[in-house]
Amino acid sequence: MNKSCLNGLGFALFIVLLLSCNSSGGLQVPGETKRVQENLLSEYFLVGDAYLENKKYDKAIEFYTKALEHPNLTDSARYKIAYSYALAENWDKAIPAYKDLLAKDPQNMELEKSLAYLYARQGNLAHSAATYRKLTEKNPYDQALVENFITVLIAGNYLEEAEVALERLKTDFPENTTAEELEKQLAAGWEALEGKPPVPLEDEKQEDASTEGEEPPPAEEETDGESVSLQSTHG
Repeated sequence: MNKSCLNGLGFALFIVLLLSCNSSGGLQVPGETKRVQENLLSEYFLVGDAYLENKKYDKAIEFYTKALEHPNLTDSARYKIAYSYALAENWDKAIPAYKDLLAKDPQNMELEKSLAYLYARQGNLAHSAATYRKLTEKNPYDQALVENFITVLIAGNYLEEAEVALERLKTDFPENTTAEELEKQLAAGWEALEGKPPVPLEDEKQEDASTEGEEPPPAEEETDGESVSLQSTHG
């Protein structure tokens, strides 16, 4: 066999090997594995969205958890997990999840509003009122926020502070349509209280000093058997 034939066979063998590598994955395009993995994680996130929309919260959390490894979706997946717990009314998991989000984004007022709401739904009115108080001090002209604060104060029998907050609500928002109903709730609260002192209201320092893993304080007695009705802010 002459030299030209050998050269021809060598070139043919190179082509065969190249085609074989491309078809079997033997040769990897730089970054291809990472791209494929991120695409898969993105699909997990979308599947989580579909389950969330259909109120399949456990499945949504399962797929959002899988999507946590995506470098560009980690924060969104963490939020969606917390939001799913909240919608599932799993307060014991939703509250720590929102606290973790708030720790990473401490200036996010919407997260703090959600946390106050979740405390109230859990029945932890002391923590809820403390969080709402801090929020209303920073945002005194957020009408819905003030209304929720008053509702929690009444439910927790913190009636003197509720009276002060209600008067401020009527002064700052003269066109407010909920003040009359809140006044009725407050009057019923005083009637039901019958001189019984409320549980001491927690302040910000007490809230910050609370440790993870502690059993939550028992829920305070609600006024006249009514449940706390708040404007939902979570999510």
